Amino acid sequence: MDQQQTPLYTALKRHDSIHPFSFHVPGHKYGTVFPIEAKDDYKQLLKLDATELSGLDDLHHPESVIAEAQSLAAKLYNVEATFFLVNGSTVGNLAMIFAACGEKKKVIVQRNCHKSIMHALQLVGATPVFLPPELDENVRVASYVAYETVKQAIELHQDAAALVLTNPNYYGMAVDLTEVVNIAHRYRIPVLVDEAHGAHFVIGDPFPKTAVACGADVVVQSAHKTLPAMTMGSYLHVNSSLIDKEKLKYFLQVFQSSSPSYPIMASLDLARSYLACLTRKDVEDISKQIQQLKDALSEIEGIAVVHSQHPFVKTDLLKIVVQTRSKLSGYELQQRLEKEGIFAELADPFNVLLVYPLAVVDRLEEVIEKIKRAFHGLNYSEEVINSFRSFSFLASTSSISYKELETLPKKVVDLEKAEGFIAAETITPYPPGVPLLFIGERISKEHIEQIKQLKSYHARFQGGKFLSSNQIEVCSLVK
Repeated sequence: MDQQQTPLYTALKRHDSIHPFSFHVPGHKYGTVFPIEAKDDYKQLLKLDATELSGLDDLHHPESVIAEAQSLAAKLYNVEATFFLVNGSTVGNLAMIFAACGEKKKVIVQRNCHKSIMHALQLVGATPVFLPPELDENVRVASYVAYETVKQAIELHQDAAALVLTNPNYYGMAVDLTEVVNIAHRYRIPVLVDEAHGAHFVIGDPFPKTAVACGADVVVQSAHKTLPAMTMGSYLHVNSSLIDKEKLKYFLQVFQSSSPSYPIMASLDLARSYLACLTRKDVEDISKQIQQLKDALSEIEGIAVVHSQHPFVKTDLLKIVVQTRSKLSGYELQQRLEKEGIFAELADPFNVLLVYPLAVVDRLEEVIEKIKRAFHGLNYSEEVINSFRSFSFLASTSSISYKELETLPKKVVDLEKAEGFIAAETITPYPPGVPLLFIGERISKEHIEQIKQLKSYHARFQGGKFLSSNQIEVCSLVK
């Protein structure tokens, strides 16, 4: 198969070339009906915003160009099947968990997972068994789950319906999952991996090993995060005899839009071709430029470029973590960058995360000068690093089933008095979207301290609708 081909994108361009007259949806009619002030901005893209017409195939029953585009992706990733996702990795996480799990079934899941994993478990009514991740001392964030931790959980819960892992984490820290997959498969437990930030790992060295190559059963990737795909464009790869593929297809149809975006799908087709056609020289040039940026950052007082020193961890080249060495928090460093027009992926109390493109940047010297201006005048200090305690996720199971939670009365209590109560809501610092406290979890003193400290740094939360008044919703009959 020729990876330079882009069958879906080519079909859309061919369709546009005949200057079609639209008596079908969408209502903008290839951009001819559109607000005049935005028409110039959208006109080229709207020419590709078609629907399930002759020659353009159907995502939910692909037989021609979409089927061919997905087959090219499956060939590149060396899997049985690849499915295009137009609702982000979220929909892939929902579908894979529903395909593997059922109500009251145990699911062994990495605690520092994305909120969409938690939502899927809640919706399906599964019983999660949470695995505590290791805390990375250098980057000061939760990282991977140790093999022994997974092995112990599997031996205690041999009836688990699935093992759900997140690899890499948001900061690009990944581990080789081969041994973990092997132990799970020994007990016929499928391994589902949220590899949202690793769509480019198939390149191989110098990038971490993809979960696909480690033998995982289902792997979900956000192509839009590191590949040149439109936002929400993602892939789901399946390579398993332990997962019912027809059931997986069914849930993809349940959760995905019945009117999928053709521009997003075409961008997935193009992103796959772009990735497949990268040469070793391209990768070397990107690596050299990233090192140039890191070298420049390392010369700035008040910050440091950090990465995991753990022997099992390999960090994604595209993820650059800038850690404070001044009195400023990561959030304040981010604000300084934004004043210079430099927008980072995220900040936390210690760090600012930069995500480098999978390409050589033309304006790197200009970017470096802007960063130097942003951080000019910083002085060395360990004040923030020493004052903020990193949060460690503990091993746990949900204290009460999701079904029971729905029937319990709720009340609002002062955050300071919430210890011991069962949380009635999920509280998630965003980004990165990893729940700090999930619904059904018993609230600990550590949860309360972490929420208070994040609030003091003006972190953004999803959930926690009463946090602005220092209160939290709990289950009133359980403590």
